[in-house]
Amino acid sequence: MNQPFRIMIIDDDMSLLRTVESIFIGQGYIVSLAKSGKQALNALSIGNTPDLILLDIAMPEMDGYATFKEIKAIQPNVPIIFLTSMEDLQAELTALELGAIDYITKPFVTDILLARVRNHLEHSRKLQKEAAQTDTLKVKLDKDKIAKMQGILTEAELEVGKMIALGYTNQEIADELNYSYNYVKKLAYRIFDKLNVSKRHELRWFFVN
Repeated sequence: MNQPFRIMIIDDDMSLLRTVESIFIGQGYIVSLAKSGKQALNALSIGNTPDLILLDIAMPEMDGYATFKEIKAIQPNVPIIFLTSMEDLQAELTALELGAIDYITKPFVTDILLARVRNHLEHSRKLQKEAAQTDTLKVKLDKDKIAKMQGILTEAELEVGKMIALGYTNQEIADELNYSYNYVKKLAYRIFDKLNVSKRHELRWFFVN
């Protein structure tokens, strides 16, 4: 069973934040809020990894365009939709040229907002699964290396480590092994610590030929 999608909403309008939060929570999403670009960047830099971000443009100190660029420097793969009251074509063009996956204007129709966000998320999840399957075909587990890992990792850590080495995402591992997403994330941190690595692709050296 797939885990709920995680949405981050960035807007300086607290009333709008609460309204959109309520809409998505009501649909089973996990929602995090940020009332400024700086607050969002702080959350993202310490490991908050949403499946999609809704981002306003007209914000004080750091506008949506600047925030977009900073987010992509930290988490380049997270899809971002601009949700803004700016209706002029130049603003939309600028957003799309930056790499936004969509541009939705306020006031929005709730059902349309939900449908467009859901479509983007489902498409993103499909691409991730296809990428993981492709990576899995390219590598094979090494029995000798796995035997060495059995003396270092617990059984659960070993299973998760093998799947990371094969290119699976934490969400896909959770679905496959029937673990919670947070438990998989915790196991991954423990594996990285025990093997003294910092990036997922580095685990391949310990598990595959």
